[in-house]
Amino acid sequence: MIRRLPAAAIAAADCRRPLPPQIVQVTRMIADVKVTEMFPTPIWSVELKLDAARELNAQLKAEIRRLTEPRPAIPPGASWQTDPVAHRLPAFAPLVSLIDRAAQGAMSFLAVRHRAAAITGMWANINPPGGRNSGHTHPNNFLSGVYYVETPAGEGKIEFADPRPQAEVMMPPVTESNRFNGNTITKDVQAGQLILFPAWLRHSVPVNRSNAERISVAFNLMLKDYIDQASPPLWRGTVPIDPKELT
Repeated sequence: MIRRLPAAAIAAADCRRPLPPQIVQVTRMIADVKVTEMFPTPIWSVELKLDAARELNAQLKAEIRRLTEPRPAIPPGASWQTDPVAHRLPAFAPLVSLIDRAAQGAMSFLAVRHRAAAITGMWANINPPGGRNSGHTHPNNFLSGVYYVETPAGEGKIEFADPRPQAEVMMPPVTESNRFNGNTITKDVQAGQLILFPAWLRHSVPVNRSNAERISVAFNLMLKDYIDQASPPLWRGTVPIDPKELT
């Protein structure tokens, strides 16, 4: 992406002081100034219509409650997660269809030639008060995402970290933070919203500082040629799902 700036912007670092004559002279020589954004990181967002979100979230919430009751004990600050096989449960079928459609849109945006992708893992997350998810990526997958079922007021957030490690070598003080000088970006989210992003992008979920639970469903997607051998999650959740329920 190329951004055009006024020629005067190159000399406008501090407008409170008069510019030296040589700077004024050089500025008058400039015809155009461009900033080229290279290697951007896309994050897709899909928001459902209010009625559709209400219906889907009620169905998902009821199923997640069924799967997680009675709640197993977890340490303070931790969260409940089901086994990553929820995409094979009938109650999650509408969400699977939504994710498939969103994934096709992302593949089209990226101009991927072979766009056949499938969910390799899906799991429900419940962040109780004080719960969080520390920074991580999703190895062996192409895309990852989260659908939000319930977000307490002010607590619907996901944080993304700058994937360029060398960008932290030099971080001078700035007058304001923006996407060009920050090393983390916090995105506000709400119930009924689906977020999709590259699986290699490091992300985290801040502490739930409310008195209510924050409920979401996370998932991974991979190009079908890779699925059988490399992509299924290697971990198991704190809330097991009976294999007999899977389709």
